[in-house]
Amino acid sequence: MSASSPHRIRDSLIGTALKGNAGRTFYLRELLGEGGQGWVFKANYDDPDGFWIVVKLLRPEGLSQETLERFERETRALQVLGAQATPNPNIVRFYDHGIHNLKLYGADLLLPFIAIEYVNGPTLASVIDATYGRGMTASRVLRIMRQVSHALTTVHENNIVHRDLKPSNILLEDQTGREVAKITDFGLVKAPALSSKATATIAGATLGYAPPEQYELGNSRVSPRTDVFSFGAILFEMLSGRVAFPHIQGDSPLRTVARMLTGERPSLAKHTLTLSPELGRMPTAIATLDQELARATAADPSARQESVAALWAPVEEVLRVLAQRESSSSSSRQPKAQTALRTTASMRVAPLARERFRAGAFLPELDLYFALGMNGLYTASRGTWRALAFSMPLDVRAIRGVVRRGHEHVLVYGDSGLVASVDFRGTVTPFRMPDADCNWFGAFTDDGDCILSGERRSRAMGVLAEIGSNVHLHNVAGTTRLHAATRLSSGALLCCGSHGDLVQVSANHQREVAWGKTGHLFSLARNQHGAFAVGSGGHALSITMTTSFDRDTSGELTCSLESVHTTKDLVATKLGPRGTAWAVGQNARLLERRGAVWQRIPIEGLADNFIALDMTASSVLVLSEDGTLIENPL
Repeated sequence: MSASSPHRIRDSLIGTALKGNAGRTFYLRELLGEGGQGWVFKANYDDPDGFWIVVKLLRPEGLSQETLERFERETRALQVLGAQATPNPNIVRFYDHGIHNLKLYGADLLLPFIAIEYVNGPTLASVIDATYGRGMTASRVLRIMRQVSHALTTVHENNIVHRDLKPSNILLEDQTGREVAKITDFGLVKAPALSSKATATIAGATLGYAPPEQYELGNSRVSPRTDVFSFGAILFEMLSGRVAFPHIQGDSPLRTVARMLTGERPSLAKHTLTLSPELGRMPTAIATLDQELARATAADPSARQESVAALWAPVEEVLRVLAQRESSSSSSRQPKAQTALRTTASMRVAPLARERFRAGAFLPELDLYFALGMNGLYTASRGTWRALAFSMPLDVRAIRGVVRRGHEHVLVYGDSGLVASVDFRGTVTPFRMPDADCNWFGAFTDDGDCILSGERRSRAMGVLAEIGSNVHLHNVAGTTRLHAATRLSSGALLCCGSHGDLVQVSANHQREVAWGKTGHLFSLARNQHGAFAVGSGGHALSITMTTSFDRDTSGELTCSLESVHTTKDLVATKLGPRGTAWAVGQNARLLERRGAVWQRIPIEGLADNFIALDMTASSVLVLSEDGTLIENPL
């Protein structure tokens, strides 16, 4: 095979259809990356216009017993993890695998491949690089590493050790304004003996993140504590901006491993100038973190914490305090409100351990609340969350949101056209949708009116669904992903989405509503004269109907960008009983609109992200990611 042959083989694969063992077909579209052992392609799932996935193929010149074993290891691990009743959303999803027979130049080339989830976002490695040697904020480290901890706990519960955990194997994706971490690459095989000619990556294990026992002949001491070491090294790097065990250019890998065995443990106290300001000013927090990091990165596996969860518990406690300080520091720099704001919130439902909520829906008159978590749908009454058992199979992984619909029901919606009604007993009533080519990200319900907003799976286009006696779909040209919609007083629809998309949709017209498009828009709340929209970076828009036309043209809308006392993402907005708009967002942001200014209401003791809100006649209800449900009087 000539030196250029691998490139010709790689290029010839674009446009090829691969058949998996489970019968699915994958259509290769573009090369995302390549290495010494394989190629990574972006591909369509089971249809030439199907949703995006990733296909990894082994290069023919790199096929060996070792690479095949590594590839099979990754396939088996992802199959096991994906076969759980509620697969962990922080682990890349497995779809299929197989062997592609490529006929080229009269020869048959057998190329093993695996099809997995496509994560549209950067690696943690690139995010760390973008900090230019400075530590990340405690709130972001808390958010990312909490998810990585949950993922690794699932991995270890299934008797799997990742063995190649590093920043480049942690992918970050924006999902409706929330940063979601997913770990990938489960293919590391056991390492052979070291030699002085080895490179900075030995048998796939990256120096600086893989612990010393991973380079021992036979790997007999590899265990979940191996991943504890890697987790600790990554945590140190995120907090300090420095690699825990750097591989010095020109040094042999043996020297780097020797430093891991006998050298000093990484210490935040030695890098105070690169720590975040809040962490740098708290020596007690630094000392506590250094103690845990020293244990986690101990050369002897038996000296480390017995699990990632055991390491994460005390670290999380420290990071929560730091995140609260960051939030308080940020709020102190915001313009002061002209009048005093209410801070008399009380807790209605306590947080739920080992779960992270993504959406919520409230029935306060029944003292009944619904929340969508990573592992299921939950209800709360009398202050405690409990998992809801469904009357029929419902893939929680596919659910994106939940919204109130009627007296005792909520509507759940999500990927592949999923729409269903659920009551507090768990009775599921699926909706019959025209097709499954839609992912739904938002829903508006009011007095029997139901509007879904989302994206087309097969092409980059936003879509709306009006659900009544029939379902009517609107493809919204010029948009990619719609997060929210509402029905204006004129009867027209107003929708918003990624990249600042804001479009008015009526029976015969679609009209873009002009504004600066300086951020994403995540939520809408209609009012008598138009609507309010909120989004990323603390954006808030007042949208007003300036002219009255007939029902077909639905009036002209104008926008004004309003003053907001936060720069954090705002993910939900509602209109209160007195016509006042409220919004919630990241880092415990609760805001009330007064005049044309959105003023922040500080909530003592909470720093987690707020994800949902609703109103009663006398109070605003707010749900946090950790399950805390608070009530603040109006």
